[in-house]
Amino acid sequence: MNDLMQYIKRVSKATDETLEKLLPPETSYPCSIHKLMRYSTFAGGKRVRPCLLMASYEACGGNFGDQKALAASAALEMFHTFSLIHDDLPCMDDDDFRRGKPTAHKAFSEALAVLGGDALCIAAFEILASIGRVDIVSEMARALGTSGMLGGQVVDIESEGKTVTRETVEYIHHNKTAALICSSVRIGAMLAGASDEVMKNLTSYGNNVGLAFQVVDDILDEESTTEQLGKEAGKDRERGKATYPSVCGLEESKRYARELTDLAWKDISFLGSKGKILHDMAEYIITRIS
Repeated sequence: MNDLMQYIKRVSKATDETLEKLLPPETSYPCSIHKLMRYSTFAGGKRVRPCLLMASYEACGGNFGDQKALAASAALEMFHTFSLIHDDLPCMDDDDFRRGKPTAHKAFSEALAVLGGDALCIAAFEILASIGRVDIVSEMARALGTSGMLGGQVVDIESEGKTVTRETVEYIHHNKTAALICSSVRIGAMLAGASDEVMKNLTSYGNNVGLAFQVVDDILDEESTTEQLGKEAGKDRERGKATYPSVCGLEESKRYARELTDLAWKDISFLGSKGKILHDMAEYIITRIS
């Protein structure tokens, strides 16, 4: 796991350096929105999605440090940050803290948080477009749209306080969380020119890892403290959110997270040693609850 931690640091450093160049400077008018964009983007986090993109890219023959891969990694983190800003809004999850820091609407204002999230999303699409790959732009649009993250968010909101089935929870988590994680893996492979068969296996890996990521998040909300999470713990239960523990219980949720991780490993077994980082990333996600 030490090798993975070094890899995460390496990708995080390269991604942050790229973001530093691509994000508008705080001194650029109107300064307030550019300060918010940078405040939220550099608020911390392990850069999981850029790590998955780069690991997939390298596993399929790409070279670390390629400018197109780094640009795509930066864009991914901007898309993720946009989703967090909007997710934290009073009209959504109404969270005051994210990664131990005041959320964007608390540090700035609600209106500016809406606009800042929008600005990050638009700027990220501009960066993806500069790579010159329409298929990658389309991939991300699908992951974020009503058949992806936005669709999952809608059903998540509409399910609050209601008795839901496991299938509904699966739909929410597959779309709200797993879609963007899966696209991170797919875009890395696409940039490296992976074959259809390799894409099929990596897509399955991305879906399994993405779903496991959200199952683990559900469990952590139940078992961790506010200090450990960097945001208010137990809020899912308080708001009657559709989560795996609320439908299946904690032990079944842990078993399912392990099952998804095992399936992800099988998906990439054909890569052999080339898939080591992808293998370790899947384990890293599950060990957050061990």
